[in-house]
Amino acid sequence: MSVTMQQVLAEIDREEPVYAAFPKLGPEALPHLKMIIAANDPLKAAKAAYAASLIGGAEAIELLRVAAEHHDPQVRIAVAHGLQNLSKAAPGDLVMKALNDADAGVRKLALNTAGVLKRPEFSERVAQIEKSDPAEHLRSAATATAKQLTPSAPAKKVAPKK
Repeated sequence: MSVTMQQVLAEIDREEPVYAAFPKLGPEALPHLKMIIAANDPLKAAKAAYAASLIGGAEAIELLRVAAEHHDPQVRIAVAHGLQNLSKAAPGDLVMKALNDADAGVRKLALNTAGVLKRPEFSERVAQIEKSDPAEHLRSAATATAKQLTPSAPAKKVAPKK
């Protein structure tokens, strides 16, 4: 099945896209999503970046790399959030880029993503945010994320009472 720009725009142009439709469109939608991200409409670009994360695969990751460089923070927020959808395939360097973003909203979503992905590689940056981010709410969010990244100690077995 060939996917057209009109089909992709039919989903993107909705006030609330039905994101479950994008995986059904498949990788053939990615070139259209790439064009939407490159256009000068940050709202559509954000929706397109998130949609790409739902499709997944190497081409989607490359599209997210492009979107992560977007001048508008709402697009970078969509990337930071969308990385959760890639699970184990989510590139750690993109999560780190979002954790280091100048925009507090991007860093907030990146903290959420780091907590969901639970990778030790994020621990040091999360600790830095927890200690010294200028935004107090991000320091609090980093505390919660740090707890998610810390492996919990195995539960101690309690001997039954005799």
